Amino acid sequence: MNKEGEVTRKLRQKFFIKGEIQGYLSENASVLLAVSGGVDSMVLLDLMVEAQKKWNFFLEVIHINHQLREESVQEKAYLKEYCHLHQLPLIIETWEKPAKKAIETAARQFRYQMFDKHMKLANHHCLMTAHHGDDQMETVLMKVLRGGQLGTYAGIKENQPFSSGQLIRPLLEFSKEQLYQYAAEQQLVYFEDHTNQALDIQRNRLRHLVIPQLKQENPKAMSHFQQFSQQIQWADQLISRYMKQILIANVHEEKNAFHFSWKLLETMPLEECYYFLYALFEYTVAKTKIVIKEQQIHLIMQQIYQPKGQWQITLEGGWVLQRIYEEVYLIKNKNKKKEPMEETYPLKPNQRIVLNETEWIGLFTPEEIEKARTVDNWSEFSHELWLSPQQELVVGKQQAGERIALTKKLNKKIARYFIDNKIPTAQRQKAWVVRDENKNIYSLVPFTYSHLSISVETDKIHYILLYKYHEEAIGRRT
Repeated sequence: MNKEGEVTRKLRQKFFIKGEIQGYLSENASVLLAVSGGVDSMVLLDLMVEAQKKWNFFLEVIHINHQLREESVQEKAYLKEYCHLHQLPLIIETWEKPAKKAIETAARQFRYQMFDKHMKLANHHCLMTAHHGDDQMETVLMKVLRGGQLGTYAGIKENQPFSSGQLIRPLLEFSKEQLYQYAAEQQLVYFEDHTNQALDIQRNRLRHLVIPQLKQENPKAMSHFQQFSQQIQWADQLISRYMKQILIANVHEEKNAFHFSWKLLETMPLEECYYFLYALFEYTVAKTKIVIKEQQIHLIMQQIYQPKGQWQITLEGGWVLQRIYEEVYLIKNKNKKKEPMEETYPLKPNQRIVLNETEWIGLFTPEEIEKARTVDNWSEFSHELWLSPQQELVVGKQQAGERIALTKKLNKKIARYFIDNKIPTAQRQKAWVVRDENKNIYSLVPFTYSHLSISVETDKIHYILLYKYHEEAIGRRT
């Protein structure tokens, strides 16, 4: 038995006090401990062995052999020896058919399937894993880089429901460096994963290049990340509870439909409307299977703040969100093939209109156009426009029989323009039309524009129409 060093003494003291307060260290505890063989899990195993001496709870160790590294054989053999020496029950599960693609995700799924299986078999109160403070920093940074909803930015939760009990991560307040110091003082045997050094993996780049710099900027960076994570979790829980109350009180379900009063949205401030829409789709996902995207939320919000009595947004799986005067419906569209070609969006000076996840359009003054061009590194189509102060334009889909004045003398049906220029059918269907209140067409986006756009007159205002898109939005233009 090794004597307690200073790091060991402080770390054990914090670990024991917190575990006793939160209830996972007690005489009645039953713990399934996940051990990989790395320094973090071997430190946690040592801590739990010491805790077991004090509280005499049931402790079972589980090791997952993914068969992805040469060290796996040594890790397995050493853990057998260790658990035999300390009289600990050991479960070893082997991933017999490792995935060839998305290995990290598939491995994690297998691990947690095994954890769930053995939690239920032994009726354990908690599963314990060795995620630490540096893991938290990496995870939060990765979530921010990838983007997502508020709750995803919280990173790793210290305590959450899992299987027959709770998933506990008791080392989140400790750094990797502290764990190495503890292991050195206690002369623990552990195994390094060489794949953690490869810089072609994003997590490793953050671990080796970014996080050390953050800690150098502020030695308290890790604790600040943990504080940030907790604050995000609490904020997300608070918003979720509030929105659930609104949904239960106002959203009514019928066969293949949900509906609520338009006044509910009309009276909501912008930020409340944003979270309500996300909550609405989470609330109804069991029936609709809709996984809503950020761009779709903004598209819906654009419609909400337009003075139109009726509008419709097409969603996945044949569902639509539609306003019909004083009521809003999330409803299954019986005719899935029908597209909402009548939707139009007013173009306001120097404002972007998000058409969908891969396209946006806007009408910009010369002073604002360069700034607008820096938004999204996508392909673009643009041209000049000269409009009278009272003139209003909208963007929408092509209507049957519409014509575009290509020159003063040449007025051609849009359908004929497509044929003459050999525009593929798929691209024709994805084109947008910019027209005024008199149905005069100013632009066929992203292909051509009308001669009406270039009538330079002193009493008109100079604009640039800017449309930006991913190439997959309309296909590669030839």
